[in-house]
Amino acid sequence: LDVLMSDLYVNGRFLDQPLTGVQRYARALMQQVDFFIGKEQPYAGLSVTCLVPPGKRIAPFPAWKNIEIRVIGRNQNNLWEQVDLPLYVKGKFLFSPTNLGPFFYPNQAVTIHDASVFAMPKAYSLMFRMKYRLGISLLASTARLILTDSNFSRVELSKYLKLPPERFQVVYLGSDHLDETAFDEGMLDAWRLREKPYFLVVASQSPHKNIAGLLKTVDQLQANVQFVLVGGSYKTVFRDSQYQLPANVLQLGYIDDSNLKALYRRALGLIFPSRYEGFGLPVLEAMRHGCPVLCSTAASLPEVGGDAVLYFDPQNPDEITAVLTRFLADPALQAELKSRGLARAGQFLWKTTTQKTLELLTPLISRGYHGI
Repeated sequence: LDVLMSDLYVNGRFLDQPLTGVQRYARALMQQVDFFIGKEQPYAGLSVTCLVPPGKRIAPFPAWKNIEIRVIGRNQNNLWEQVDLPLYVKGKFLFSPTNLGPFFYPNQAVTIHDASVFAMPKAYSLMFRMKYRLGISLLASTARLILTDSNFSRVELSKYLKLPPERFQVVYLGSDHLDETAFDEGMLDAWRLREKPYFLVVASQSPHKNIAGLLKTVDQLQANVQFVLVGGSYKTVFRDSQYQLPANVLQLGYIDDSNLKALYRRALGLIFPSRYEGFGLPVLEAMRHGCPVLCSTAASLPEVGGDAVLYFDPQNPDEITAVLTRFLADPALQAELKSRGLARAGQFLWKTTTQKTLELLTPLISRGYHGI
């Protein structure tokens, strides 16, 4: 594979967005790309430039060594992505890693992470739903390569977009993005989380994350435990999901990675009750840091969790309660899930994700593009 003197431009809008699952994917992937193009043959000749809009930053740029981060254009947000970005790249190959890219720019690869805007429309605001349905439909038809996170998402995208499954290339995500993150368990004292054991729930407040369904089980559970909810609300994206919090539920909202890692390491387990997921990255995060996982049977989650998870029907509060009760009563089961989880997470590494992604991208870059 000859990628010498080849150029890859990356749609870096994710560097100016809050850190949710798709931005996590993009950052972890590009961190590994930065390593690959510096040292790993045959990619050492690949020139990668990450293009970002002007303006204030919500976080500092990553300290990449081999990827140039270049501020271009005058506009912001959607206008930057649809006007400034395609005008700047002028026919060069573009990679858009977070669901959307320039709608009318065929010479690109796009990662479409799931089909949730089609499958779970009530979870999203009207404007967000309309934009994503239009954009995903156009890009899936015209982009040179479409990546997605799971076989489940491949089937779902094929169904809703009426395209053959072969149109979508599955590349699994990694689990090891928090490995180098320092953590301070002093935050457990600040939130009084040493006083009694807790289950961790990592999810946004989107309705399809099923937090309301989980909370129905909290009052039924006959155990002296607390529940810690972590995740942002993102009201411009998701429709409001209103619920009353029981007394033993602590809602922390968005937290940084150092606190998240500390929470995983000390939790009884992660509860992941989603009704729809294209992948389910917190499942792997928890496993990687020795946190047992109790998880929904929905969507992609069995594909990710394998035999390392204790499953439940997310639509059945009584079953969720029974699974949590069984878990709490069986220390041997807790230890077994922790061990299986560590082994399972070891099968999902960002180095592998990046290698498979570059194997798909680089032939398209080196062959050039002559239009549709």
